Amino acid sequence: MTPRLDQSTIAAFARPGGWTDTTRAVFASRYLNTLVGVRRLASLLPEPVLAASGFPGCLEALTEAAAPVQRRVLGHPSTAFWVEVAWDLVRRRAHERFPDVHLVPHLREFARPACAALYLAGTGQLDATVRADAHGRVSLPGAGLTLTMGEPRRRARLAVKDATFAGDPPSFRVPRLSGGIELNWLDHDLRLGGRADFSFADLDPAAAERWRATLEEQLHLIARVSEPLAEELSGGVNVIVPVHSPDERRHLSGSFREAPGLVALSLGRPLSIVEALVHEYGHQKLNAIMTIVPLIVDDAGEPLHYSPWRDDPRPLTGLLHAVYSFTMAAHFHRGLLDLPDAGGMPPEEVVARAYRIGRQIRVGLDGLREHAILSPLGTAFVAEIAAWAEECADGLPLPPPGDRRRIDADLAAHRARWDERNPPSPMLDEPAPVLPDPAAAGVLRTLGLPEQWVPNGVVRRWYPGDSLLEAARALPEDVELPSVTPGTSLTADLAAAHVAYVRGDYRAAAEHYASCVGLDPRSPYFWQCYAFALRHLGRRDEALHILTQTEQLMAKAEPPAADQDIRPSAAPILMLPSAPPAHPRSVLLPVSEPVEAELRGSPYWNFVAATLAGAQLPTLIAVAHGLKPAMDAWIPEDGWHPFLALVGELGLRYHVDACFDRFSAQLAQVPPGQLTTTRAAFAPALTEGTEAHVFIARDSAALDRVVAAGWYPLIVNGKLVNKHRADHDKFGDALGYPRCCQDFFRARNNWNDDNTYYAALRNTRGDPSLLCNPFIRHRVHGLIAYMPCSYTCASTRQYAARLRDVIRAELPAYADEIERKSAKPLLCVSELRMYGFTGETVTRSADEVNIDYESVESLYPVEHSDPLADLLASGNRCTLDGNLIHVRRNGEYLDSYEARNDRHGPECPFVISFGRR
Repeated sequence: MTPRLDQSTIAAFARPGGWTDTTRAVFASRYLNTLVGVRRLASLLPEPVLAASGFPGCLEALTEAAAPVQRRVLGHPSTAFWVEVAWDLVRRRAHERFPDVHLVPHLREFARPACAALYLAGTGQLDATVRADAHGRVSLPGAGLTLTMGEPRRRARLAVKDATFAGDPPSFRVPRLSGGIELNWLDHDLRLGGRADFSFADLDPAAAERWRATLEEQLHLIARVSEPLAEELSGGVNVIVPVHSPDERRHLSGSFREAPGLVALSLGRPLSIVEALVHEYGHQKLNAIMTIVPLIVDDAGEPLHYSPWRDDPRPLTGLLHAVYSFTMAAHFHRGLLDLPDAGGMPPEEVVARAYRIGRQIRVGLDGLREHAILSPLGTAFVAEIAAWAEECADGLPLPPPGDRRRIDADLAAHRARWDERNPPSPMLDEPAPVLPDPAAAGVLRTLGLPEQWVPNGVVRRWYPGDSLLEAARALPEDVELPSVTPGTSLTADLAAAHVAYVRGDYRAAAEHYASCVGLDPRSPYFWQCYAFALRHLGRRDEALHILTQTEQLMAKAEPPAADQDIRPSAAPILMLPSAPPAHPRSVLLPVSEPVEAELRGSPYWNFVAATLAGAQLPTLIAVAHGLKPAMDAWIPEDGWHPFLALVGELGLRYHVDACFDRFSAQLAQVPPGQLTTTRAAFAPALTEGTEAHVFIARDSAALDRVVAAGWYPLIVNGKLVNKHRADHDKFGDALGYPRCCQDFFRARNNWNDDNTYYAALRNTRGDPSLLCNPFIRHRVHGLIAYMPCSYTCASTRQYAARLRDVIRAELPAYADEIERKSAKPLLCVSELRMYGFTGETVTRSADEVNIDYESVESLYPVEHSDPLADLLASGNRCTLDGNLIHVRRNGEYLDSYEARNDRHGPECPFVISFGRR
């Protein structure tokens, strides 16, 4: 059934009207999306992947079931989430990059919905292998059945014939609430693979009964208040997943686009529970309609806007969700007060809650009206929300004056705190969409882009997606753009600037970027590109001023002149210590006593003192001996004066690019998908807790090259400032990395979609060489400071062998220890999570790798919390089993860690051992 949506029907849909034809059709789209997603997987994926997974046979078994059975299974949130994860893997090209680690195992799990369909149909057979959850269970989505299959997280045979399971495993039936809603804590897919930050509850029989009775009571109350709302809720919510709240005074709930029909919920005060049920249904309803029609035009998803319900900035879609779901709650509160006994709730509490929500809704609607570009259907939908909210407010009594003053003061204080943390940005002045520019048609044709291309993806965006730059990077060197007069066309200027930048004509690039700023001075991207061109022209301080004052420059809206310094004064931006700290920290050097004594007597000891641990010392030696043109390092306040002594003694050149604060509260303001291993905010001074990012080179020309291309991602005023993408093509040359490794890095270093370490492993032919070990590059024993294209890369082996020989000639004990440390086996999961062991023994079998160990350490601990490191530290044996890492202590199973590939920073675990070649 296809819903017919116009401005009239979508306005009617906004309010609860019962299970009407329109509502039924809108919610049916969730099932249809899942069905289409499953069928497209079968048609898209390569035959070897399909054959290895058994997916086609499972799909055939499911599609042979009757239509009502298919709807029940495919309409279940667990199946929908399975499809979402599968497509996330495909979007990340997991079927090409790492099929055996993630995609094939994930496809095998489709046997669970297939067996659920055969069980419900009562006929048919299937024999498959699936993975049990952490409790040894296998859940069958839609069938309301969970089987106990044996050991936790182990592969188990799942076979069904005519509704009978092989082996007759113990089973548990999932409780159902009014309207058929499941109370399901058993299906691990309903915990969304770590995407939801909840503490999920496991219920014993007594707790399950308490939950069931409590939820039934609140569902009954909703029906008393509004039968149409209760009817819709029962049709739109399939599963309630119980969660724990860490604070009994704080109620938790959540809905998720990737698992339609799922509501996570904690227990608490009755009013909180019933409001959460209504509120979360609002999210379900809005998610359902937004899968069919867009309500907001060109929402980039950037968290920029004030929401009176949240402490953090929100995207416009998130604000619309809050406004709609709380209007649904306000409607419920008004109906609740119409009951003779207010449904057993304290009337004064309901009145106060409804007043607070009403005030918040008005603020949220004002934000949508000011910033959102709504589609015609979106305009009708929001207008109906506004009218509905006003009707709710008009029908509600007011709290006593004292309560009103308290609520108003709370809301005002919330806004004041938010404004203090998030000062107004010119970015919020949203532009009208840029229209195609006939003056740019020839330029776009030359770049291979359609003449209708417009820069809406970069205008007024902090995190732009710039296909124009990618086209400029791909333009053959012998192809010239048509001549572009600066200032005549934004699109043409931007194209000319990008091509000039890619080809190293930074003066022309600066001129055209300055013209882009002049045409739209409120777009941060144009200011940043201009600053990066200035870095290549040697105007580093001016560039740093622009990169750290972008919002102020946008607010002034004064375009720069490419040949004039935009700074109001030439005062230094960075403050460096004039004297050593009174109580510097001690050097903690993880080497043997003979090696430490050897290093203390060498000209390199000041570098050890400067870094406090000797990180990248071999790279410093390579620069000092001319094996490498340049490097970069991070120097804390304690190490600044030893660093000055080092560069003076060795005759090296240096430049301080910025000061990094790795503990800044600003890190929480950046969307997680933007972060890499470098996670820090700009600091104007080198003080306790910050580090100076310094570039070091043997001569001024090498220093100029590495500084120009060497900007690292840095948070400024809560926004991440990334480097110019074309500088990724130049930075490796400036650091002297092998060309093969640079090409590999550019192709595979994508934090959203790829795992560079695993990609290098798949490139490796033969036994990995310790000379190609990048995992300890941030430590005192790392010979190479980059990720090689393989762990047998010939160019890397040649460079590392030369460096090792240089070190051996000066520091033989240190060289021997480097070889011993570089040869040790280790566990790598991602660039953020890699681990070394002491007292380790590695044994391998056909399907598993075991490491017995005495202790473990993270080789690059940049995350504030690392659950895998904690788990490994609690055990003394880990077993790599596909994408799972099982941990035991003295033979006793502790827990498992599931490496995932369907989120930022894909995880592909492997154990690697290095030979001495």
